[in-house]
Amino acid sequence: MIRTILLLLIMGAPLACASDYYVDCNYGSNGNPGTSPQLAWRTLLQVGIWSFQPGDTVNLLRDCTWNETLTPPSSGSAAAKIRIESYGTGRPPHVTGYMPIEERWWTQVGSTNVWFATIYSATSGLSTVVQCGIRKFYCLTQAPTQLKYVQFGTVWGVGQENQAALGQDRDWWYDSTNYVVYVYSANGNPAVHYGKVAPIVLSGGSGLNLNNVTWMEIQHLQIDWFDSYGVQVQGASDHLWLANIAADSEVENGAAPLGFYVHPSGTPVDIHLYNTDAHMNYTGYRFDGCSGGGCAFEIVNCRAYGNRAYGIMDNVHGAVSYDDCQPGRLRILEDKVGVLEKSDIKRNVYDRIVTAVIAFVISGIIALHDHLGFK
Repeated sequence: MIRTILLLLIMGAPLACASDYYVDCNYGSNGNPGTSPQLAWRTLLQVGIWSFQPGDTVNLLRDCTWNETLTPPSSGSAAAKIRIESYGTGRPPHVTGYMPIEERWWTQVGSTNVWFATIYSATSGLSTVVQCGIRKFYCLTQAPTQLKYVQFGTVWGVGQENQAALGQDRDWWYDSTNYVVYVYSANGNPAVHYGKVAPIVLSGGSGLNLNNVTWMEIQHLQIDWFDSYGVQVQGASDHLWLANIAADSEVENGAAPLGFYVHPSGTPVDIHLYNTDAHMNYTGYRFDGCSGGGCAFEIVNCRAYGNRAYGIMDNVHGAVSYDDCQPGRLRILEDKVGVLEKSDIKRNVYDRIVTAVIAFVISGIIALHDHLGFK
């Protein structure tokens, strides 16, 4: 009896030590322990520098938006996975590169048509740096080393090499040394003239980056406005369950963003994508690597529409199993490349019902036509 109790205690030990952590973009603070909604952290950067234990859960507040990359730093175990979930009510936690700069953050350069805004500083508390959220913290927690895209209203701007080259509406230049965006506006404050000016600040990076992590469950995320990767799985990552995640780039034709890019090293055998969406990317889902074979990926209930190249690009020699996926265009690399064309219009349950009804009516007309002997 004692041996049984001791065995149960040992087996339950990892779960007994598990902790819950909370992240609140508005009322959290990275000075908090993060162990309750009232003592939540504020940024995804804090998640990325913490050391989690198997069985821990990170809870992201719904209706929150972060202009940051979520990079889980720790792995779980077969007995106790690390989980990233949502809590509260409202929209799913939102990770985005879209950062509109309000009117008050723009400053005119002398009496010219050039305006500038500072989007990041390592010095806290400056009133001139672009701020977000209810409590007006800096929008960015890490310095953006590059910007590739800036949107003016609904039109993409033209990047220039320096400030002196700004000569017409929607010209822009990014000073990556001082983290300052310069734009040309022929008619006053650019936020008023264009309606909205928004740099894509997750430039060259990922919304969710899984690198050398295992035994994790992650769900309930909206990721958008990225020019490289929405979700990236790389390194020796394996034993991953990703569910209820949308990765929609929406960035212009010059970019080649991938909604879900799964390219781990080694021979992963346990990576799963459940109920995911990847729209308006260059490629919705792309699987690479595994040149030696033996890998196994699973993708269930996926949708990929409005992608410029493919809904799914499968370059892993048949290692991906599909169930109820609706890609706009599918490219599978096995012994040869096969291409499956489909419409880029979402086919939900109602679409299928309509299609079935149409098919039934057409069949009835054909039968009537034959019965009456029409030629």
